[in-house]
Amino acid sequence: MNNTEKEFDYILQNGESYLVEFKERINTTLSRELTAFANASGGKIYLGVNDRGESVGIEISNRLRSQIQDIANNCQPSVHINLHEYKNILIITIPEGKDKPYQCSDGFFIRMGANAQKMNRDRIFDFLQSEGKLRFEEQLHNKYDFNKDFLPQKLKAYLNLAGITSTLDDESILINLGVAEMVDGKLRMNNAGVLFFTESILLLCEQATITCGVFDGTERIHVLNRKDYTMDIISNIENALHFIRQELRVKYEMTGTARRREVYELPLDAIREAVINAVVHRDYFLSGSHTVIEVFDDRIEISNPGGLPKGLKEEDFGKKAVRRNQIIASLLHRIDFVENMGTGISKIKDLLKKANAPEPRFEFGGFYTILFPRPKPLALLDETSSEKLGEKLGEKLGEKLGENEMKVIQYLYKNRKASIVSIAQSIGLSTTGVEKIISRLKDKNVLKRIGPAKGGYWEIPSTILNDGDEEAVFR
Repeated sequence: MNNTEKEFDYILQNGESYLVEFKERINTTLSRELTAFANASGGKIYLGVNDRGESVGIEISNRLRSQIQDIANNCQPSVHINLHEYKNILIITIPEGKDKPYQCSDGFFIRMGANAQKMNRDRIFDFLQSEGKLRFEEQLHNKYDFNKDFLPQKLKAYLNLAGITSTLDDESILINLGVAEMVDGKLRMNNAGVLFFTESILLLCEQATITCGVFDGTERIHVLNRKDYTMDIISNIENALHFIRQELRVKYEMTGTARRREVYELPLDAIREAVINAVVHRDYFLSGSHTVIEVFDDRIEISNPGGLPKGLKEEDFGKKAVRRNQIIASLLHRIDFVENMGTGISKIKDLLKKANAPEPRFEFGGFYTILFPRPKPLALLDETSSEKLGEKLGEKLGEKLGENEMKVIQYLYKNRKASIVSIAQSIGLSTTGVEKIISRLKDKNVLKRIGPAKGGYWEIPSTILNDGDEEAVFR
């Protein structure tokens, strides 16, 4: 028994599958099978084999070959096939189509398991989207009223960022940017234009919201702070970055000059790349899901709906560029938000490495998530460092801080947004006692309140350190 015969016997024994179909003779369903394979991953039809996997053979003639080719040619578009014989079996090989979707006279079909299934409207929509034939950003927004929703100042601000000067009217500029087109004498904005040049996307494109949250600890249980950003895409990015920046620990390095240097626990440029990457590559067809930024004690997670774009394998992630939203990427590239070269992930890794920060982790699935492990806070927490801080405070203030005062400082260092009640419960003091201690520490300029009672945080001012000191304290 030669290899071809062994292979054929193996196929018969294993039966029909995602890539294999048996047909005893030509019938009206052949066009369905051809388009189903072309719309999926390709496959083979064994003509002359019955449903039980028995080789019954078929009379192979030029007329039969011509008939099969005509059926393939009558599909829209034509399905490419190859025909070859094995004994009295005619094998039709259908490669995966390069011009999907393919349609026969009975409709659109796709291979699902060992069957050709007809696609309904929703399935066709999902199929076009997954194949990149239907792009959210290119679709004209049906509810967008140009006279009411368009903000000329948004376009002006964008052109200033891009360094573009033009004597054209706004409508012509929008058309040239690829975010609008004239339809029946009226300017129609596509979804990309809505995201960039509208005051709020809440009613027009709610799923483009960026939701930011801070959690107490390492689990999604107690929310300390939450913001939903629903402005234009550029404002949302900047607001999200500001939100994260407020939550990152900062150390102040003295430079020997009047200016101190602020060093964040994670490089801001790496965070910026990740946020922009999430906005550019998310699947905007998925309504009800936001781009989400979550801050935990031990990590920061940035997630966007849609997972990896079609055509990008996990092993190629960070090496090859496949853009789900090319117009959005191009518009951000014009204002230097992105390089548009698929270098974002490599840049993030390089920035973290240079900062001696932990490597990021990636998760793929229905969502794409990048996780930034947070470095453990610098010392203020162990006895040696606590003593050093106590000594420095004593030297600066001309007096030694009490034990409870140091407890409050230590607790607020770890929990910058802590309430009076949580401080009291954690260190075993009354709320009145904690209020008095905080009041004394504020009077001594040991503690400083940044922001309002709700949403603000506590900071140990850098002035507690001597000028030129090489020690650094995270706030």
